[in-house]
Amino acid sequence: MKALPYLDIHSHRRLPLEESVAVGCLSMDELNLETTHQYTSAGVHPWWIEDYSAEEIEKLKIHVANLAHAHKLWAIGETGIDRTLPELMDQQIELFLWHLDLAEKEKLPMVIHNVRSGSDFLEILKDRKATTPWIFHDFRGSEQMMRDLLRLHPLSYFSFGLSIDNSQQVRELVSLVPLESLFLETDSQKHLDIHDIYLRAAEALKMDIDFLKSQIWMNFKRITPEH
Repeated sequence: MKALPYLDIHSHRRLPLEESVAVGCLSMDELNLETTHQYTSAGVHPWWIEDYSAEEIEKLKIHVANLAHAHKLWAIGETGIDRTLPELMDQQIELFLWHLDLAEKEKLPMVIHNVRSGSDFLEILKDRKATTPWIFHDFRGSEQMMRDLLRLHPLSYFSFGLSIDNSQQVRELVSLVPLESLFLETDSQKHLDIHDIYLRAAEALKMDIDFLKSQIWMNFKRITPEH
């Protein structure tokens, strides 16, 4: 039997690695291009608010919405909230809520950028009912934050990448995330590829790597939109 490929839930690589399948996240320059990935996500990153005008951000939103409406996206994002930019919090939250509305309308998962902002997402979930999956990429929150997010939104997923290699706290957190809520990713880093990340995760979980791949593919298929 042929081995399952490695699933990379969030990647900025232009091409996925051999023996892997990646959800490719489009950069700003790629929003008008045809992606080379089988699965694609697109969104307006909260960092872009700092560098681009309100008019430019509106144009990017139109591009993302058009891609979603044309069924060219697997997920919306990455989008989210980053508290290292406190002066832009209002704009970030407004932009995230726009993505949330789009994801709900198109029935697509969301890939979420979250930096010191778990409490903000909890507040949003108390006010807004989410029905599509939320994938918190490069999650570095606490065990309690993870459990609170799952309590308010059971379709929350937590993805890990390079931090498995360089953070003991994250390695411990990986072992606490329910397996049915787990994903792995490369993001934009080049230190480890997706094969290495699976190896590190399997070690942290004390688990056979083929079983881990099988579990993550089950998670992926469970939330893959049908059009």
